[in-house]
Amino acid sequence: MPLEAIAINSLDAPLIKKPARENELAERLQALYDSDDTQPSGADVLSLVEQGFKRGQYLYVGMFNDKPIAAVACFDDGQTNAKRLQYLTVHAQNRGRAIDAKFIKLVYDAEVKKGVREFVPVDTDIHRIMSEYELLRVKD
Repeated sequence: MPLEAIAINSLDAPLIKKPARENELAERLQALYDSDDTQPSGADVLSLVEQGFKRGQYLYVGMFNDKPIAAVACFDDGQTNAKRLQYLTVHAQNRGRAIDAKFIKLVYDAEVKKGVREFVPVDTDIHRIMSEYELLRVKD
């Protein structure tokens, strides 16, 4: 099964297909962020993401073999048509394997299909990826 980028607006979204225990997705996402020294704690990120959910924002979850292996927040700044991408994390066993770039490209493609034409990469890793792949401005 290939890597998928799935937009969620609830931490209890039914992404894990096998019988999952209650709050399993939230627990796995928190652990994913907790294992990433470049990001705030999992509890802090998920708190910010949940606040964003109330305003219609999304968290993209990278799913592979029924497991969340990546995540990035996709926030609307409310002032322009740009989307802010931040809080990118990738499972420790998948770091350094270009999963982050593939995942950002999947998120980018999904948002472009929704009509987004401008992105603001908040994290340095996201900015590097989007610059390398020329994804900062959508070509019309």
